[in-house]
Amino acid sequence: MKEYLKRVRPYLSILFFLAALYLVHHELKVHGIGEIARALHEMPRSWLFLGLGLVAANYLVLAGYDFLALRYLDKNIPHRKVLLASFLSYAITNNTGYAWIAGSSMRYRFYSPLGLSGLDIVKCVMFNSWTNLLGIATLYSVMVLAGLPFLASTVPHAFWLQALAWVMMAAMVGYGVALGIRKSPLVVRGMEVPLPTVSITVAQMLTASIELVLGSLVLYVLLGSPAQLPFSHFLVLYLVSLVLGLFSQIPGGLGVFEGSFLFLLGGTIPAPVIAAALLGYRILYYFLPLILAGIILLLVELRAYRRNLQEHAADLLALLSPMVPHVFSILLTLSGVLLLVSGSTPTSHGALKWLNDTLPLGFVEASHLLASLIGFLLLLVARAVRQRLDAAYPAVVILLSLGAVFTFLKGFDWQEALVLTGMLILFLPTRPMFYRKSSLLDISLSRSWLSLMAIFLLGTFWIGMYSYRHVEYRHDLWWQFSYEGDAHRFLRASLTIAVLAVAFAMYRLLRPVSVAGHIPTAEELNELALVVRKADEAQSHLALLGDKSVLWSESRQACILYGITRNFWVGMGDPVGPLADQESLVWAFKEKANRQGAEVAFYQVSKNRLPLFLDMGLILVKMGEEARVPLEAFGLEGGKRSGLRQTQKRFAKLGIEFEVLERDQVAAHIKALKQISDAWLEQKKAKEKGFSLGYFDEAYLCRMRVAVARLNGEILAFANLWELDDKEEVSIDLMRYGANAPAGVMEYLFISLMLWGKEQGYRWFNLGMAPLSGLEKHPLAPLWHKIGNIIFEHGESLYHFEGLRAYKEKFHPEWEPRYLAAPPLKVPSVLLAITSMVSGGLTGVIRK
Repeated sequence: MKEYLKRVRPYLSILFFLAALYLVHHELKVHGIGEIARALHEMPRSWLFLGLGLVAANYLVLAGYDFLALRYLDKNIPHRKVLLASFLSYAITNNTGYAWIAGSSMRYRFYSPLGLSGLDIVKCVMFNSWTNLLGIATLYSVMVLAGLPFLASTVPHAFWLQALAWVMMAAMVGYGVALGIRKSPLVVRGMEVPLPTVSITVAQMLTASIELVLGSLVLYVLLGSPAQLPFSHFLVLYLVSLVLGLFSQIPGGLGVFEGSFLFLLGGTIPAPVIAAALLGYRILYYFLPLILAGIILLLVELRAYRRNLQEHAADLLALLSPMVPHVFSILLTLSGVLLLVSGSTPTSHGALKWLNDTLPLGFVEASHLLASLIGFLLLLVARAVRQRLDAAYPAVVILLSLGAVFTFLKGFDWQEALVLTGMLILFLPTRPMFYRKSSLLDISLSRSWLSLMAIFLLGTFWIGMYSYRHVEYRHDLWWQFSYEGDAHRFLRASLTIAVLAVAFAMYRLLRPVSVAGHIPTAEELNELALVVRKADEAQSHLALLGDKSVLWSESRQACILYGITRNFWVGMGDPVGPLADQESLVWAFKEKANRQGAEVAFYQVSKNRLPLFLDMGLILVKMGEEARVPLEAFGLEGGKRSGLRQTQKRFAKLGIEFEVLERDQVAAHIKALKQISDAWLEQKKAKEKGFSLGYFDEAYLCRMRVAVARLNGEILAFANLWELDDKEEVSIDLMRYGANAPAGVMEYLFISLMLWGKEQGYRWFNLGMAPLSGLEKHPLAPLWHKIGNIIFEHGESLYHFEGLRAYKEKFHPEWEPRYLAAPPLKVPSVLLAITSMVSGGLTGVIRK
């Protein structure tokens, strides 16, 4: 059911919007667009300034959500940081929705340097969402139930609104009872979420209620309706419209809020006045804060890095926040809508006279058509800007430049041309931010984005039909050209956009379907062998097993190794290859997974790439520590190495010899190695693993050298070597011994390998990871650390984690952390998916 709702939600949004369009059309059908423009023009400037003041007060109260969340989390953040993060977050999410993504990212940008973890920020966003719901439920249920007589006489079928109010009231009472009874935290997908105290809950209700009242006052002031409608009645209608807008799942309830409000209030105040007030409300409450947020975000980033700018001015944009492309994406979407709406509305009489006296008719006709097409293309390219595609930058520069010219030529719309020119000037310095190689034809378009585009196109088409409804339709309208022919130009532009949209949709539907995962061919394995030997870590040799899918970078110098489950694509370790290719590669990986309806995670990643995964919106969970022995200081001298020295002497007395087989020698001894491997598996009553662990495969072993322990020429034990060309690290994968090998043979092999690696000039010997070791034991440590420590300390009989740590400790390694990077609230599901991949299925999880 959850997956079904996820799929149908975008289509439900379109249905809500169509219903809202019908309501708007029904309420405005006897009024012309000129009446709305006149009402907007006649709106007193004092109302606008008062509305702006109320918007400012509203955003200040919204910051109270964050203050309460930080109090709930027992965190102390400077007030100016909270005000800044709150304003930027709400200015963006009010226009785009996606509070979990945009809100979390913005707060992480400002709060994480001050001590909040990723989990804290997830809880903060969750708390804020709950605060908003509490405020809506409280105010809606109280106002609706108090205003029942008014509703019954004003709103058809008010019974349903009353029923919803009673449901909300019952839910509030139930929540209050739960606060009084339940003392233990809730567990949401493995995350402990303590219930807030009663005092915090009351503060949540009051803060959210004040915020909603202030928001409603902005619209109430613009209506100028004190004499026509008491505020208490107005607030009831506002809340009903707001709730319907929330149900629509459209960002900001666009269209649905307006349609509902027009329908509910249409009999009280003239419809053109309501429409003008709603337009002003959108501008004051939504668009102006968004533009201001974009400017503030840019200034904040410049200020944060001004010292670097003095020395490295060329690196300016490399330092900008990842949120900047998101802001530009929103602004470009609004620019596209602006051009489409402009092309759907009549040109003023003064502009028509200027055009008639100045420009040839052909220029006017072509400019109108091209300006509308550019508006449609900006909606598409805005998605590519969000994804930082390299082709998006020149496309946006060209589209904004031409858009500014054509919108001026089509109707002397200098205000729109000025907006587009300003956008172009702001956009020009951002070239370095668009680095991901991809074609614009391959833009990843989610269902939500497509539904939003459909809503914009349907809305602007309705605006055009409404604007020219007085023009009687005739077939020859399509071929008539005149300076006064705005309706004719609108029809031609709409048809052209529809054809272009259908053509693009057909291309996307009929092109070859991308393969979910790509298992490397034999030729690619040869190519991978060269890449992994130049990697930063020896574990990248897992690629040579050929059991994992591979995503190559554009240069084919970097790649991601990954496994696929039903809901997740899991990268194995850090991306392999040059650092310059890795950032674009992980985003391409995320998009590829998104097209298949999956989320991404990365297993056993190092501390060196953490910012890369945090920028993707993933959270980090420590999985254990990796043991690395510094070979330059390794030796058998001294008291602390006496145990190792005794092992070496004992095996020397037994006549056991150490040898490293070259690749051609491995092929000659592969049958003997296979017999030892089979005997080891039988002795351990184990089965081969996968994904993060190697398994016996002849082709795999023949690609690398193998260390062996011999007695009288017979191989007793072996371990295959992972080596890097730069001698930074050497490690092993399979460690197997036969039934006739003496006890301690693997320790002997380790000692011999480290001494050999030191002679060969290697810096580190990697002993691999000790799972769940090194987790924090503080009483206030996260839940995962507490669970991991219990398993580590008390699960020895099953998992041998503590024994493995102790065994590796005898070589005196340096321990380095390894992490799981996973989507918020999905860590348990990701761990289960990884365990299944490693064990060869869920049945293998309970077997060795």
